[in-house]
Amino acid sequence: MKIKKRLYTALALVVLVVLALVWGVHWWQTGRFFEETDNAYVHADSVAVRAEVTGRVAEVAVADNQRVAAGDILVKLDPSDAKSQLAQAQASLAVAQANAVSAARQVEQQQAAIEEAQARVTSAQADVEQARLHLERSQRLAEKNYASQQEYQDDQAALQVAEATLAARRATLASSRKQLDVLNAERDSAEANIEAARADLDNARHQLDKTRLRAPVAGVIGNKTVEVGTLAQPSLTLMHLVPIRSAYVVANYKETQTARMRSGQPVSLHVDAYPDIAFEGVVDSLAPATGSRFSLLPNDNATGNFNKIVQRVPVRIRVTGPEEALGRLRDGLSVVPTVDTRDLDPEDDA
Repeated sequence: MKIKKRLYTALALVVLVVLALVWGVHWWQTGRFFEETDNAYVHADSVAVRAEVTGRVAEVAVADNQRVAAGDILVKLDPSDAKSQLAQAQASLAVAQANAVSAARQVEQQQAAIEEAQARVTSAQADVEQARLHLERSQRLAEKNYASQQEYQDDQAALQVAEATLAARRATLASSRKQLDVLNAERDSAEANIEAARADLDNARHQLDKTRLRAPVAGVIGNKTVEVGTLAQPSLTLMHLVPIRSAYVVANYKETQTARMRSGQPVSLHVDAYPDIAFEGVVDSLAPATGSRFSLLPNDNATGNFNKIVQRVPVRIRVTGPEEALGRLRDGLSVVPTVDTRDLDPEDDA
């Protein structure tokens, strides 16, 4: 019996030694490259839903924990003021358009007046030329005593009158052209007023659209605090919208575990809430500093009571699968990630 007992004991020791050797070889070849931590949680960048304009809430179209698609209406504000501003902007645009039409008609009338004044100037020039010819003929006849001195003086006076008329009509033409410049400027101003009125109209429509708060992305409603009758303001958060499929994991690894960690390395994720689902992911990035450096009051070790504490480095992990289970992740769930650091580019170690 003693011999059998010793034999069994020796056999058990051999088995234990073999198992230890196998485990040691496995750890040396594989196990030592897997880094695990239980200091990890699911995160999701929630969107704070706020009104862009101040208004009384007329309707709340969603409830807590409700799924919504991008573009769905979440909250409706009282649109009375926005509709009044829209009607006023539409009226202002109509007035500006009417003023522009009137200015264009005045320009057309002034152009016609200029053409008429130009015709009168041409007529006056002909009258001056005719009066000058009459005066020259009278002067030749008077020199030969074929015409009276009175007729010669009348022709002189007629030439002076014709020249004065021509000067007056030229002045009228110049004035009409200057008036056309003024009317053109008024027409340009009226057209600019139309553009300004259209901009005001677009702004009024935009303000009316702001009375309907829509979901910027697809997700789930959470922390809803708004009710009908609430006075919504840009500084007041009405609810949060959590985009479920954009969830990621932030794992706080010890600084001694991050030596071989690189972006793109595969990660296996054990989510406490779903122990039967094997989630997968990849290392997205490592924080540029330890978590303590981003705290509100960073530790100051330049004191006499210094104690060395292993620091934690936040590692962001992108969840890649399984695709059908991604929608089940919730912000704040506990996760145990295991990073496979075997795939390491030699250049990264250099």
